[in-house]
Amino acid sequence: MPQRHPWSSQRWLPFAILAFPAIAFSFLLPYFPIDETRYLSVGWEMWNKGSYIVPLQNGLPYSHKPPLLFWLFNLDWLIFGVNEGTLRFIPLIFSMMNVALVHRIAKRLWQDEQVARYAALVLASMLSYLLWSAVIMFDVVLTLWVLLAVDAVISAVKEQRLLWFMQLGVAIGFGILTKGPVVLVYVLPVALFAPFWAPGERPAGRWYASIGLSLLIGIAVLSFWLVPAALTGGETYRRAILWGQTVNRMANSFAHRRPIWWYLPWIPTLLLPWALFPPAWRAWKRLTADPGSRMVMIWCGVSLVVFSLLSGKQVHYLIPVLPAFSLLMAKSIAQEQGDVARWRLPIAILYLILGAGLLTASFINHGRMLRHFDLTEVRWAAGGLFLLGALLFGLRPRTMPALVTRVAVASLACCALVLIGGQTMFLRYDLHPIAQAIREKQAEGYEVLHVDKYHGQFHFMGRLEHPLVELKGADEVGAYVATHDKVALITYEPDKRRIEPVEYFFRQPFRSKQVVLWNRTGIDRYLKEAGAVRKAAESDE
Repeated sequence: MPQRHPWSSQRWLPFAILAFPAIAFSFLLPYFPIDETRYLSVGWEMWNKGSYIVPLQNGLPYSHKPPLLFWLFNLDWLIFGVNEGTLRFIPLIFSMMNVALVHRIAKRLWQDEQVARYAALVLASMLSYLLWSAVIMFDVVLTLWVLLAVDAVISAVKEQRLLWFMQLGVAIGFGILTKGPVVLVYVLPVALFAPFWAPGERPAGRWYASIGLSLLIGIAVLSFWLVPAALTGGETYRRAILWGQTVNRMANSFAHRRPIWWYLPWIPTLLLPWALFPPAWRAWKRLTADPGSRMVMIWCGVSLVVFSLLSGKQVHYLIPVLPAFSLLMAKSIAQEQGDVARWRLPIAILYLILGAGLLTASFINHGRMLRHFDLTEVRWAAGGLFLLGALLFGLRPRTMPALVTRVAVASLACCALVLIGGQTMFLRYDLHPIAQAIREKQAEGYEVLHVDKYHGQFHFMGRLEHPLVELKGADEVGAYVATHDKVALITYEPDKRRIEPVEYFFRQPFRSKQVVLWNRTGIDRYLKEAGAVRKAAESDE
């Protein structure tokens, strides 16, 4: 009979843990360049131009991502009006649904309420998942469709009804609408290997024919957007969405720009703090016997192998795999018996080391390593991390549910302390002031130029209604300003570079640099210095 603890029966706890970062981010933090501000700008331009089929960036069709997340922004603004405060609750809602689905999948695989509660709590309190649930990205949204597809496959294995294959197809279709065909990397291994992880008397031919039907349903769901988008977006956009995001991207992804082992050191980091929780790993060797464990291992293993083979590696590509790890960890934790108090020590030591390390760094060379942080904030956060580790160290839980709950709640405390320690640094990412300055210049009739690639970081922050002029370098800037009177230029300069007030309309700190909106005098200086650099380079040759 599994041991029970009152806290473990509190099903609201994983959702409460997830809600805190989204609320804190909404009130305390800006949207971070480049990804968050770019995606919000695409949604803003769709809203502003009424282009709800073809996403736009800087006035042009944006083909890098499908439209579902941008539609969600527009739905939010339709309900609440154009605002920034409610947007972070979009990933939060999907994140909470993911936790509920993980709970459901665990119960269906193992018929054990305790395992299901562990799985939900482990996923919600992974530091990586906790932070990503408050960030405007595609991966937490994509995870919902992956989990719905996995849930459909589990149901179809037990009962081959058309309904489950329709659910699988719809989940695949919405997954493609969220982030493209990559959803198949997570879903197809579970579906195609079903005869291996759940052998039965079902005919293999009928099973695979049903999977093919699900793929056709997914394509049909996608077609509701793809066909009108291809017809209205123009030839370049049509080629990009039909080939650039499918065949070309897959072909280029086998170029191995990052080594095949690149994900391996990231996996334990993504699983923190549970990577340091011994019961989450000690029983893995006993998990291979049941179909549920085999399915989850195929989900993790094949997805990791495929992503390791692809060159386009990013850490957040593994977010839809984290639920699979949480299921395996929960199953392993539930099998651990005996004295549990000692298993708190590795995580307690982690927080003690983090607190001590951060505090030490704030004093070395007068905190020079943390020069863009407020050292007082850093020391408060370091002290909090040290206290958190000491509390975990000093309190001895008597049951596994109590221990799991304390580790999960400690993740929330760690997240809060990161917010406190980085508050000043995070504000260096706030582009509202410069975006507002750009808006004012455009309203006065200025053409605002941007050197090199513009990622849309200002459009939503400043509610801009006109595109910026993208130019590739000083020569193009010189040619443009020679034929236009009212121009302003955006560049990103070293933090210590001295710039006189007479040379700019506006400037502000940005990351470890400063972003400058030059006026005509500043543009002349920019062109003069660029010319001097070019001549020096030519003389060296």
